Amino acid sequence: MDVRTRVACYAWVERDGAVLLSRWRGLTLPDGRVARPSWTLVGGGMELGESPEQTAIREVHEESGYAVRLTGVLTTDAWSGLDDHHPGSDLTYQAVRIVFTGEVVGGELSVEVDGSSDDVRWVPLTELADLPCAGIVDAAWRAAGGPGLPAASVTSGPVDESVVTRVRALLDERRGDAALRGAAPAGVTVVAVDGPSGSGKTVLARAIARDLGGTLVQMDDLFPGWDGLARASGLLTEQVLEPLSRGEAAAYRRWDWHADDWAPEPVPVEVGPGGVLVVEGCGSSVGPAATHAAVRVWVEAEDELRMRRGIARDGEAFRPHWERWAVQEAELFAADGTRGRADLVVDTTPVPSSRASVP
Repeated sequence: MDVRTRVACYAWVERDGAVLLSRWRGLTLPDGRVARPSWTLVGGGMELGESPEQTAIREVHEESGYAVRLTGVLTTDAWSGLDDHHPGSDLTYQAVRIVFTGEVVGGELSVEVDGSSDDVRWVPLTELADLPCAGIVDAAWRAAGGPGLPAASVTSGPVDESVVTRVRALLDERRGDAALRGAAPAGVTVVAVDGPSGSGKTVLARAIARDLGGTLVQMDDLFPGWDGLARASGLLTEQVLEPLSRGEAAAYRRWDWHADDWAPEPVPVEVGPGGVLVVEGCGSSVGPAATHAAVRVWVEAEDELRMRRGIARDGEAFRPHWERWAVQEAELFAADGTRGRADLVVDTTPVPSSRASVP
């Protein structure tokens, strides 16, 4: 496996209830997918010969015009995955991120010129959830004692915008049909993004939820462990979909993968009357859950590619889990006929042109 490690250093600079953020300008990839602009912490990659502190101070000045004094280390994290900016690439990125706390000691606010960002501002913490943000903002805010961001506010990778547009069109059609039948417009509308692991469901679902102003529920929180796929659809239906269909409050028990048990506190699902709920993950449109979905999206990719994505993200030690999970997926989806009932099928295997289709 060809692995490239990148170390990036950021600063959480907070004052008067606001945090300093810069806006990454985004880009359009050669295959037409779009990496959407997003708000992120001021910071960036370490250059040869720098210390982490020097990197953070330099990057803050380049992106914001401010001179800062670092006051401590807030948090560190890491992630890995295939290079999704270059279709067909076998390169795996291992990213290590260090977030410092800091305070402004000089300079004036100014936007970076000829860089990767095109805006910088003080964002009130109360407005963070309204912006599309990089995951590092969520991680840092939680480390700083905040509640973190809702899942739909976190951007996560390149998106095929034509697929998002098609999903929105299908949803408009279904809502129109419901209105003609005299269905109450105040109900919650459900979009299910289903398919096997490693196919790209999360990226698509987050873009859909963001564009529709919807709430995102992820099946990863409902699977009761590595052998719990078959149970998850029933849990979703019982705890979330059925209560919402009755106009009642909904909450679900979240599986704690580190503790290998259910977390003690239920997670409320906040969707207002007439709102949209996007459910993402394996089994989100299986069995009784399918009857609650206005639009069912199936996302797939070649088996070998999906496995490479999974191992690049989770590590070789998780291969036995992925293989065991793949057997469960095949059995569940075959028995349910999930793909055949989908309103939209999306193949994320890299090809020169879009492979989205309506069955």
